[in-house]
Amino acid sequence: MQTLFKLITVTSKLKWLLALAGVAGGLAGIAGAAWLTRAFIVLVFIEPSALQGLYQLFGNLYALVAHRFRLPSPENYVCKNDYILPFTGKWTVFNGGVTRELSHSWGIAAQRYAYDFLVVEPDGKAFDGEGKKPGDYLCYGKDIIAAADGLVVKVCNRHGDSRVHGGTNVYCDAWDIRGNHIVIDHGGGEYSLTAHVMKDSFTVKAGDKVRQGQAIAKYGNSGNSSEPHIHFQLQTGRSFCLSAGFPVAFSGVTSEESAGYRAWSKLSCEGNLQTQADGKSYIGRGLDVQTAGVESHKQIGHPPCGRMG
Repeated sequence: MQTLFKLITVTSKLKWLLALAGVAGGLAGIAGAAWLTRAFIVLVFIEPSALQGLYQLFGNLYALVAHRFRLPSPENYVCKNDYILPFTGKWTVFNGGVTRELSHSWGIAAQRYAYDFLVVEPDGKAFDGEGKKPGDYLCYGKDIIAAADGLVVKVCNRHGDSRVHGGTNVYCDAWDIRGNHIVIDHGGGEYSLTAHVMKDSFTVKAGDKVRQGQAIAKYGNSGNSSEPHIHFQLQTGRSFCLSAGFPVAFSGVTSEESAGYRAWSKLSCEGNLQTQADGKSYIGRGLDVQTAGVESHKQIGHPPCGRMG
């Protein structure tokens, strides 16, 4: 029964119906139905999220070739746009940085410079109560803001929250490891991807222009996740699998070593903030970070954003 529930969750209705048709056709001996039977077997025994992982491996090779085996790095690339953190208030950098040691996923080109952010108390706790439902978590339902001006090119709003168990297990109750997500074209070949968004929380759609600091959705727990958090990365194109990641130096960052992170991790945070000559900062895991003045920026507001002409 659990396998059946997982299958229905991670596959579209069309694929499910085709798979059943393949089995029925195969049993009835209908010519040409064998490939549908094989499709059913693949869907039952291979999770689509696993297939997405294989696609990422292919994407790695594509990205390496496209960049002549010299992926973007802090030494060879400076962002063309100014970016702020994709949230208001103080959050903890749970995962990510611009070095191999700090990297979210160094071996995956698109996610090399990705970040996972969440809200953690000084005692290391990220939730109230037992932490067995997404709403228990301190960051759940908080606003996601646009890191820079741009054009929304993709919004996915198909997935409910994945299960949680006190942050101790990773679940993916969706066919897409990103869960609900949004991709924004910021110009100059720079695209941001924000993943694990709460279903039905988007306030923008594909084709909308957004302004830096504008609330665009809310943090959730959809996709591949151990607990509510936000996954943010800057990449070379719209594609999650075929892009390379950009290292991003955020503007206006204030930071301090996170007591909450230190409560459950012995990893050193020394040197995880690198402030550049222009005042922008590369950040790394174990820091509590926020953007100075971002609340007042939101309160001032902007004129309504229109669609592209």
